[in-house]
Amino acid sequence: MKTCEKCRITVGANREFCPLCQRKLSGEAEQGQEEIFPHLPFYYKQYHLFFRILIFASITAGAVSLLTNFLIPTRIWWSLIVIAGIVCMWMILATAIKKRHNITKGVLSLAVLISVCTGAIDYSTGFYRWSVNYVIPILLLFAMLAIVILARVLHSRTEDYLIYLIVNGLFGLVPLLFLLLGWITVRWPSLCCIMVSFLSLAGIFVFSKMDPRAELKKRLHI
Repeated sequence: MKTCEKCRITVGANREFCPLCQRKLSGEAEQGQEEIFPHLPFYYKQYHLFFRILIFASITAGAVSLLTNFLIPTRIWWSLIVIAGIVCMWMILATAIKKRHNITKGVLSLAVLISVCTGAIDYSTGFYRWSVNYVIPILLLFAMLAIVILARVLHSRTEDYLIYLIVNGLFGLVPLLFLLLGWITVRWPSLCCIMVSFLSLAGIFVFSKMDPRAELKKRLHI
């Protein structure tokens, strides 16, 4: 039978997620078991009209901006930035929906995805460094704080969020690379992010009751 490691329950039906906490079930389903829980509609089907409107609005915004930029030419194709922003929005939205069963993992995924998107937009528009100066370090800093807060609010087990906090802490050291490459002109956001990342990693390895290295090996299969 399928089991939920968090709720410590077994589920006889052929379900993919736990009916209580919505975490992914482990194990194999038994044949011939009937579904006893009510059917919950898929997230997209629940809000299909909203998504249809949002898709149409996105296509309209991209087309109008491209037509306006073509009729009123400027030195840069700003319409491509608008289209890139719309694509990034849908990527972030898709990631948020896909990771909704694991909020801490979703926070980390969104932080990385938004960082990559903002960095790409900044680079493609002349690299004015607003992404590496402000957006990426501040975003990674708040992602670390959000993971800790969500873990406390949701009463998550240590092993459930520890791996994501460690990975986010490692990502938080990325601004150090930006500093070494000379990309950063405003240092305080990056220095704050680096300091918090270093202290969080040190705190995890010093004060954690679990062995972070063993947890990393288990979760990353190394």
